[in-house]
Amino acid sequence: MLAGRPDGKWSWRRTRSLLVLVVCFILVASMAFAAFPAQAGKPSPLSADEKLLKGTLDLDYAMDLLWRLSSFDYPYVGEVIPGSIEDYETSNYIANEMRSVGLEDVTIESFKLVNWEPVSASLEVISPEHKAIPTRSHGMSWSTPGGGPIEAELVDVGYGRTQDYEAVPGGVEGKIVLIERNEVMWYMGPSVREAVYHGALAAIIWNPARDPAGINMDCAHNNATTLSITVNDALYVKDLLAQGPVTVRLSADNRFTEDRDAYIVYGFIWGSEFPDEYVLLEAHHDHWWSGANDNNAAIASQMAIAKAITDSGIQPKRTIVFMTCSGHESGTGGSQESFWDWALGTHFFMTELHPEWADRIVMSFVSDYVGIPAAVMFVETTPEMGGFLTKLFRDTGISSLMLPFIFTPVSSFDSWSFYAAGVPTCSIYNIDLTGLHGEFYYHMDISTVDRVIDPEYLMADMVYRAVGALRMSENALLPYELTEISKNVREALDLLLARVPDADIANLVSQLDEFDASAIALDKYIDSLKRPSKAKITAINAKLHLAVKTVNPHIWDQDIGLENPLPGWCTVSKFDTYTNDMGQLMDAIFALEAGDGESALMSLENVATMDWGEHVSYPVYLDCLWTFNGTEYLNWAEGYLPWVTNVHQVHSSIEEKIGSAGADYSWEISQLESKLDVLYSKLVVTTLEVDQAIVDGTAVLSAT
Repeated sequence: MLAGRPDGKWSWRRTRSLLVLVVCFILVASMAFAAFPAQAGKPSPLSADEKLLKGTLDLDYAMDLLWRLSSFDYPYVGEVIPGSIEDYETSNYIANEMRSVGLEDVTIESFKLVNWEPVSASLEVISPEHKAIPTRSHGMSWSTPGGGPIEAELVDVGYGRTQDYEAVPGGVEGKIVLIERNEVMWYMGPSVREAVYHGALAAIIWNPARDPAGINMDCAHNNATTLSITVNDALYVKDLLAQGPVTVRLSADNRFTEDRDAYIVYGFIWGSEFPDEYVLLEAHHDHWWSGANDNNAAIASQMAIAKAITDSGIQPKRTIVFMTCSGHESGTGGSQESFWDWALGTHFFMTELHPEWADRIVMSFVSDYVGIPAAVMFVETTPEMGGFLTKLFRDTGISSLMLPFIFTPVSSFDSWSFYAAGVPTCSIYNIDLTGLHGEFYYHMDISTVDRVIDPEYLMADMVYRAVGALRMSENALLPYELTEISKNVREALDLLLARVPDADIANLVSQLDEFDASAIALDKYIDSLKRPSKAKITAINAKLHLAVKTVNPHIWDQDIGLENPLPGWCTVSKFDTYTNDMGQLMDAIFALEAGDGESALMSLENVATMDWGEHVSYPVYLDCLWTFNGTEYLNWAEGYLPWVTNVHQVHSSIEEKIGSAGADYSWEISQLESKLDVLYSKLVVTTLEVDQAIVDGTAVLSAT
């Protein structure tokens, strides 16, 4: 674990992360932590068609398809990189499979991205002994000059923090650095950029959180040649370094190609009564290595669902669409400079290829990382679907195998693009909190079907999505609980007021009251209907759907460093970053006014981006900010990035003054007060945005 302070002390955020993990495990086990209490109420019996569908699900077919998808004779044990020939071939294979199970109007469409192709990589120790070390390039990293070899001294820089580089005798200029991966430095981007800043030639990454015999692969956008090696080989090299100098030779040939086609495949089971209303099942088909658990299992699951529906003869009332997308793991849209390079398939589908589908999709079920033996099935959802998904878990009986954790918000799986388009959505994934089949095998060359997939857990995803999709297609009225949307906003506002009591949100609260009143009035009207006509049902559903589409895209933002140091890994309320950063700035100002520099430092280290920012030099900090906040190619993060409050220089200044008798912090206080004023003004803008969305949603519900 990365120490939270240069002096080795833990920061609160570091401690909090461990506490959250422990508490999360305890509370999930007791079901007290779920946003939607999945054990409340009794299960309802499945309908006749739901029972038929569940009984028709063919696990043998799913496992056979999973093996086939994970055994392609592609480089890197079957890897499918967006925009590659393997992407094209896999898309056509899936399209043919869709046709074979009875899907109609199967379609392959393409979108443009920058393809990254790892042609070759090599690494060898040449002194004090010779040994070739298996390796590969970190995703989106650069080639060595001309793809040829670099030979230099290797130095171990630990976590790759500023103080780690400065502690190396003679520095790292002209050398190759060995870095231990840690999650604070998000895919090691800050650490590698710090290496370049200090003159290093290349970086070698090892990940102690993974299986010691496997090579971990992630997409990092590092600005230097970056190779990945196993834990075992890293320990071997570290042992050599403990005995004396080590020289290594490495090379990497990676190709960037603009305007390459990546692919989306989809097919239909057309609805009998509401064919223009879609229930969508989606999973990404690109993957690192063989992709058994990420994400071929999810594809096998939804293809088995399609086969079961057609085999059973069930005719859904709404159209059910089965889709797989490329562009999830890598391949930047528009420019290789874009940090927001994952989940691009659904993004371009909803924004460029078929934005009109936002008016058709009534629910999208996204699965990613399923089929592994896990204690918990996580279901991230938009608020209005929480009740439906909770009841679905009870009714399907999955709790005999896994505990449910159904919560908001959705994060940056493929579901985010549906959320941003106003489409009700959820993401389904399994995580074993022990790490045995979770992080341990994540993006690993040894993550094969026989090692990571348990058929019983794959069936759980099949049952959950199959019954969920059929139930969504059969419900005459859409099961949206609109007051859950306002509840989600209110909870964020309560947290804001607890830290920023003078936040001006009274009008927004009033608008939320009006939205709730309109939603409740509509519910009562629906309950009063005895035998509504198809036209009446269609009109009510259109109103419900438009209300969700109007409000939902304005309640969440991408997380830039609150729940997770990695920008974009999590999602937060529009108000959460204000709540955190304004509160921390107030605490820091109060501490400095009392002459307490240490407490002020701890507060500033909890400001968003300082989780990793405190560990890099200021030029590198600015460079990292630019990678996810400065480029014009923000893709699906456009409009969803909170204001970044840069306190790096203030933090450094306080560090320099701590210990000085009678330290004068007037400059630091003035700087923080100015930044706090900016946050107050930005908060007003955000409040007005959410307020207007709620007003517009109320108008939709109130319209006759």
